[in-house]
Amino acid sequence: MASSPNPTDQNFIVVDFHYNGQFAPNPLVYFDPNRASVRDVDFSGFGYEQFMEFLHKLTNSRSKDIYFCLPQESLGLGIHTLVNNGDYKEFLDLAYANDKRMNVYVDHHNEPIFDWIEAEESESENEDLDEDEDSVIQDSYSVDHEEDDATYPFPANKTARDRFLNILCEPIESEDQDDEYVPPQYPVYDERQPWDQMKPIIDG
Repeated sequence: MASSPNPTDQNFIVVDFHYNGQFAPNPLVYFDPNRASVRDVDFSGFGYEQFMEFLHKLTNSRSKDIYFCLPQESLGLGIHTLVNNGDYKEFLDLAYANDKRMNVYVDHHNEPIFDWIEAEESESENEDLDEDEDSVIQDSYSVDHEEDDATYPFPANKTARDRFLNILCEPIESEDQDDEYVPPQYPVYDERQPWDQMKPIIDG
């Protein structure tokens, strides 16, 4: 006959312990750890000291540099220290508020984790500033180009004394314009004069 479920199981959180690895910066990660997932312990009944005793037995380590972080957050943004009862209460509160799961990390080498995080944030801010400056420079050098069929008239007062510009600005009459027809005029000669002495009476 199957045993009935323990009514306190609903209060258990799952804690994933990461140990015997090493933190590395930029971005902050925990390399090559051993892992142990504990889901059958009521950590809400522990205090900080009891939790540390449990962790030391589990990891076979006496390290006091312990950190926790929600699984859905990056270490660089979500890591917390676990050094006293106040931290342990925050550890439980965050776990119960976020799917009842939490990651715990053991630092065996006393790494300057928060110095790394600060340096990473500073570098990120500098990169953002460089991107903003590049954007401003690109905006400063942007040019609006005129359309190819745009007209560029010369101001009248700029061509009055410039023979070359006057030539350029002379109006060009359309070939399709109908000009008024002017009949040609021919010279009229006095036929009474010898042909080699003829002079025109009307010279058109």
